[in-house]
Amino acid sequence: MRTHTTTTKMIDPVCGMEVDPSTAAAEACHEGTKVFFCAEGCRDAFVANPERYTQPKRKGVWQRFLARMEKATGGKPMKCH
Repeated sequence: MRTHTTTTKMIDPVCGMEVDPSTAAAEACHEGTKVFFCAEGCRDAFVANPERYTQPKRKGVWQRFLARMEKATGGKPMKCH
């Protein structure tokens, strides 16, 4: 009989790699939350400047334009005629 086990994968905030917390190469605590890393180099980069990796990424010009268009049209496609 096989047993199915589910492990929660976390995302390394520095490189974006999936990390299994039970086998993570490094970890750190940031604002009361454990953060797991694929390598010590990623942890060192995070510890040196955590705001760089915890703040949401800014949208580019195209994403801002599309968001504005969606807001203006209420999410409905624009009519061409």
